[in-house]
Amino acid sequence: MLTFEEFEQWCSQLKLTQNTRSLIAQIRSGPPSRRVQGNYGNVCGNYCSQKMGHTIQFESHRGELAHIIDKLEHNRQVLEYYDQPPPIELN
Repeated sequence: MLTFEEFEQWCSQLKLTQNTRSLIAQIRSGPPSRRVQGNYGNVCGNYCSQKMGHTIQFESHRGELAHIIDKLEHNRQVLEYYDQPPPIELN
């Protein structure tokens, strides 16, 4: 997980607007927007992420958990990732 200084440097490199920085900072500092739920046919749980320094929720051990392990946790290009961020309205 990036430090505050690393986050600020990353935002500056990408020339992100203040609104975008604020939205990302809110996602980074807030809890997940909802708890995952198990339904018939899926297995939910928590993955202990070394990259993020805390557990990440998943609702599908074949889909989400596999993606977390294969594409997010061990990918050097992925700086951070979060479970269940708040909804984003698309226009």
